[in-house]
Amino acid sequence: MFKHLVVALALLPFAVQASNLPDYPFIHTTGEGFATILPDLGEIDFDITAFNADPAAATAVVAERAAQVQALMMEGVSSAALRDMRKEMRGTEGDYAIRSSVHIVVNDLGKWRPLMQALLALPNIDHMSTTFGRSDREKAEQELTANAVKDAQRRAEAMAAGFGKKVGAVSAISSSQLRNLTNAVGLMPGDLYYRNRSVEAAPADKDFLATEVLRWSQTVDVIFRIK
Repeated sequence: MFKHLVVALALLPFAVQASNLPDYPFIHTTGEGFATILPDLGEIDFDITAFNADPAAATAVVAERAAQVQALMMEGVSSAALRDMRKEMRGTEGDYAIRSSVHIVVNDLGKWRPLMQALLALPNIDHMSTTFGRSDREKAEQELTANAVKDAQRRAEAMAAGFGKKVGAVSAISSSQLRNLTNAVGLMPGDLYYRNRSVEAAPADKDFLATEVLRWSQTVDVIFRIK
């Protein structure tokens, strides 16, 4: 009796996991879509920072530099948006640090290089970072998803053909891992490519004058019925 109880308890987790599986024959595949795209817009973020024992003097420097940045704006470049002006003490030196964050959107990348050259020549500019994107991002993402779905279909058909079967209707689809199913049958995550597009700190040797090619990917998890 005790032995049977131990066996039953040992099998319980598997029974619970199995309840997450579909109750029909199925194939689970992951499809991936990739694209290398030239950007058509860019964004620039940086701080204007001035140090002075007199916070009013430091604020005046920041305001002067902000006016110079505004003067650099041209057609195809959104005016600089200043935000988050803040005052900080500079260690034990008795100086105040006045900082103002700046965000610029460049809609015409033909203006990118001359604008960047002018910004990099200004004093009091630090913490600069750049990102690039597409004005038709939604369309590009739809195409990526369509390609990922086709890839999943192709993989499913190849697996089904190996058993002399055919792929049936789609029962479930997700743009991320189907977690319950994956955990239940011990599958590894299907997304082998990073899709985290968070901005990282720029390396010291980053070439701010150059634009960057976009490398986008999209992954879908799909469950197909087996005919």
